[in-house]
Amino acid sequence: MRGPGASPVIVGRSGPNVTKRIEGEAGPPWSDVTSAGTFRVTAGGRFDRHHHDCDEYWFIVRGRGIIEIDEERHTVEPGDIVCTERGREHDILQLFDEELEGFWFEAVLIPGGQAGHLHRSSEGAAGHPILGPSDHLPSR
Repeated sequence: MRGPGASPVIVGRSGPNVTKRIEGEAGPPWSDVTSAGTFRVTAGGRFDRHHHDCDEYWFIVRGRGIIEIDEERHTVEPGDIVCTERGREHDILQLFDEELEGFWFEAVLIPGGQAGHLHRSSEGAAGHPILGPSDHLPSR
């Protein structure tokens, strides 16, 4: 029997219960999560306006910026949870710091739904440069 203060038993660093990313067949076979993992975007990098056939959540851990959900713009910072309902387009427009890092979690797909980034236009699929701290974000 293990007493108080005893070190935990470590069985391994990866496997069905500990993983870096869940997507497609990568992840626990019992999980209904569509995908999850960490992301990092940089000022001057590219991002695509997209939607999903599931709800998606981002937990921001580092950096600040402006995101858009449909036509609503929001400023995000560490500790924020961005909640995007299925079917709503979302995007990262501008960073106030050089990088934005977070964790994403895509919930259960709708029946017959498609995983991944879905686009309503070829422009959205092509992506765009993410504006940096000194760039001007045009108003809508």
